[in-house]
Amino acid sequence: MPSKIYDVVVVGSGPSGGTLAAHLAHLGVDVAIVEGGPRINTRTDFNTHAMPFEFANRHIPTMKPGKPGFDSERTRGIGGKSLTWNAVAWRLSERDFKGKTFEGAGEDWPFHYKDIAPYYSKIEREVGVCGNLDGLEDLPDGDFLPPVPMKCSDVIVKRGAAKLGVRVIHVRKSTLSRPMAGRPSCHFCGNCMAGCDVVAKYNSADVHINPALKTGHLEVFGNSIVREVIVSNENRVTGVRYLHRETKEEGEVRGRVVVLSCGCVQSVALLMMSKSRLYPNGLANSSGALGKHFIPHFTGGVQCFLHELIGKPTTNDEGYLDHAYVPSFMHNRKRDYARSFGMQFNYQNRRAVGWARDVPGFGKDFKNAVQQRYPAFLTFSPYGEMLPHARTFVDMDWERKDRYGLPLARRNVTYSDNDWRIFRDMTDWSKRILEAAGAEIFAVGEEPRTNHELGGCRMGTDPKASVLNQWCQSHDVKNLFVVDGSVIPSASEKNPTHTMMALAARTADYISNSMKKGEL
Repeated sequence: MPSKIYDVVVVGSGPSGGTLAAHLAHLGVDVAIVEGGPRINTRTDFNTHAMPFEFANRHIPTMKPGKPGFDSERTRGIGGKSLTWNAVAWRLSERDFKGKTFEGAGEDWPFHYKDIAPYYSKIEREVGVCGNLDGLEDLPDGDFLPPVPMKCSDVIVKRGAAKLGVRVIHVRKSTLSRPMAGRPSCHFCGNCMAGCDVVAKYNSADVHINPALKTGHLEVFGNSIVREVIVSNENRVTGVRYLHRETKEEGEVRGRVVVLSCGCVQSVALLMMSKSRLYPNGLANSSGALGKHFIPHFTGGVQCFLHELIGKPTTNDEGYLDHAYVPSFMHNRKRDYARSFGMQFNYQNRRAVGWARDVPGFGKDFKNAVQQRYPAFLTFSPYGEMLPHARTFVDMDWERKDRYGLPLARRNVTYSDNDWRIFRDMTDWSKRILEAAGAEIFAVGEEPRTNHELGGCRMGTDPKASVLNQWCQSHDVKNLFVVDGSVIPSASEKNPTHTMMALAARTADYISNSMKKGEL
């Protein structure tokens, strides 16, 4: 157990925790990262280039045999979800930050786009985000590396969408389109969500944490599953208690400030587990808002075959998965719901050919049908914004425990009428775009599925209705912060990680400045 009292203890090492810890370390703040998983060698430990037929069950395990990590929500590895994310990086717009003001729906964030824009730029320059300058009001441009070319199928979809007045743009990703800072550009192996063995795709361990270790102001405690945030009788957090992942031995890391970046649901769960005399209903929960306002994205799905590509020779066009995107286009159109949706598409690859099971035929005819359609397969996955409401929330199952003896978090999701209207419309638009592109519709998802987890520990100006203020700082406990997807009060339809990293950089500056002033 370390005897040192750190300036800041950060729980979690993913995109938010890694960004915040590194920024603080470079500012001269002494930081400890406490991470439930082990250190992972991104160059050797993942099955980055593996194929399904290499494994008995036709499923590619994330880790190579004998390599620990990613075995539960509590024990991913140093680098967290950044190691296996798809790296899509959108900026939110003023409409996203002030949705209630614009549309009377959702919640306003406690600051404006202009307040976080410099941090978006800072992250883009640090990690390398490629993309095009598209001049869209609801998808602000940034400091980008050049975009990668669209695939043939993307161009076909773009042509079809244009017939309906819908724009298709280059995707924006935290993946290098040209070498930068000792990292090579992407070599287009097409398996981005199984790790990147050259770090062309950003991960917090290689890009933020390892360089920050060289400052002498950062230490990393791996295999340390935090089970409690400690609060004193003076209403200050003083550190965290953890269980060693392998030995189950207890330990403690102490600090003057504690920041939770465990991932949305796990940060909420850790606060709920951290009960005390001062906070019998969960740490920093005097408002009763903890766990409420859970707003995961929901997705649809339309699979098709592009007629123009049926029977064409098979080529390796995996790229870095999705190269194109349909940004939100509904805000200025008449509709019977609030908010909007965006569409990711064409990020399947040769490792995922489950659709072949449903192709009709048998024997040689079946094999020919699959071979003919293989180059033409395409999938659309529109993302909708869930508005906060009382029936979607996170709570704890205090009776069911995991292998570490800790209670399990429960995700309670009920789709509202507004959610269903968005889902039906984004599914209909997906089919219309694909049909305009000359597609044969193969399968259509009939129900929404949750995706990026957001909310449950939201920011706000009213301490009675939110957990955190605009700096991701607890209203109740001055030296407690939370920086991950749980802090988001209203979601937008856009992937959230880029915003979470910008929030982390902004919060790091606030913590550093507050410590210099003696305010923390």
